[in-house]
Amino acid sequence: MASEVDHEEVSVLLRSLADSTRLRILAALIEQPRTLSEVTSLLSIDIESAFHQVRKLESAGLLVATPDAMVRFRADLSRLQRVAIQLAPPKRVGAAATSAEVDSRTRDVLRAFFDGPRLIALPVQRQKKELVLEELLRRIPAQAEYREPELNQMIAAIYDDFCSVRREWVMARYMVREQGVYRLTERGLSVLAN
Repeated sequence: MASEVDHEEVSVLLRSLADSTRLRILAALIEQPRTLSEVTSLLSIDIESAFHQVRKLESAGLLVATPDAMVRFRADLSRLQRVAIQLAPPKRVGAAATSAEVDSRTRDVLRAFFDGPRLIALPVQRQKKELVLEELLRRIPAQAEYREPELNQMIAAIYDDFCSVRREWVMARYMVREQGVYRLTERGLSVLAN
């Protein structure tokens, strides 16, 4: 069942993204966490403007400050992803089932296990499970690496049992995990390339 759209949340997010400087800052922080001075240096903007724009992005829930000795900001797109899922008409999302070009058998499997943007359950049968795992991989933002908390949020927007999905991605060799950081393997990258 699709959740109701929170129009105020949508409005806040859209307003926060309606500024080119904020978009540039967000793009820089998707790549990796950075300090405010790193952002100003990278984007050639003054510190006051950067501080003001970072605060707006932070209050919109698009950035979080890391608890390091030196404060670094990182992009957190889970709220944006959740709103996008709320706005997607379930009928259209269900009909599309995937953005990738797939055969009719694959499309039928995905329709059986997805209810619009949400995964209903992980299949037991290995072939079907791999089709679903690959679809889940296509539905999260492509990044060089994922910290476990952010990966949990991305998966939770699609399926509540994020631990099982992470474990299955590693077991099926779509990702590797080292010290709480997940990286796509060659197999995982090939899914995103298709």
